[in-house]
Amino acid sequence: MTEASAFTHSVADGAWQGATARSRCRTNSRRGFTDPEQRSYAPVDSVGRAFKVLRAVNKRGIASVNEIYEETGVPKSTIVRMLETLMHEGYVARDNMCGGYHVTCRTHELTAGRDGIAQMIEVARPHALELTASTKCPIGIGVLDGDAIAVRYWTGAVSPLAHTNTVLGQRADLLHSAMGRAFMAFCPPEQMRAHVARLRATPELQFGAAEERRLHALLASIRKDGYAMRDPATKPFCTITLATAIKIGDAVHGLISISLFKSAIERRDLAEKIVGPLQQTTAAIGRALALVRDDGRARAATGVEPGF
Repeated sequence: MTEASAFTHSVADGAWQGATARSRCRTNSRRGFTDPEQRSYAPVDSVGRAFKVLRAVNKRGIASVNEIYEETGVPKSTIVRMLETLMHEGYVARDNMCGGYHVTCRTHELTAGRDGIAQMIEVARPHALELTASTKCPIGIGVLDGDAIAVRYWTGAVSPLAHTNTVLGQRADLLHSAMGRAFMAFCPPEQMRAHVARLRATPELQFGAAEERRLHALLASIRKDGYAMRDPATKPFCTITLATAIKIGDAVHGLISISLFKSAIERRDLAEKIVGPLQQTTAAIGRALALVRDDGRARAATGVEPGF
């Protein structure tokens, strides 16, 4: 088509569009009629698939190509290309240690200022790895997930003392697990009371007045010690797990746990070799998370990127 004929066609097309209903207006027009059921253009399939992949990675925390395929049905070769693009744009990162992909804190930009779990994991990850390097023990990072604590990150792949292949995705209960107990001890009082009320209202738990009194006594002891320990009557019996709460102000934003074989340490050395480093790591994560979130709020308020 010549340049002149192309111009003629564009004028003719414009005249025809002007005679049609408003639904034919471009959807990116500031004054156009943008009925979502009558779009000017068909959706871009590749963009839709990219969002499917991103949602699948976000949903699973750590996701392999096979898991993303099961979640989305997108061909694996396409998934790999989408992941490479998302990594290039900074929304996804590959974690070879955990064998999959995870979203980065840049996805926070897509939520209009809403703080997300991904940000906390990204901030906590280097501190957790450093603690594993110094203690040789596997470190877990968990967050509240309804009536339990969901384990979202674990360093067992690089720990010579890991007792299992993985605990990622497991949900630790609030009564017997170290993370659950730490959350109950250090969350705001009104939040703790709400969880206790739920326990009382669940018949199969047989959580009555006597159990509640014992729980409150246990939580008071945990607050005094500064850490929680998994119920020794729960499996695995050969290990112990300790946990502390990652806090900003009064709010608990996550939990961090450390597990070790009972035979690996003398009880008298627990405070110096395990509890102390765990509490120092927890405090460091809390400070780093507060700085990141303060910076995010400042950027949102000013709309100015920080200088480098």
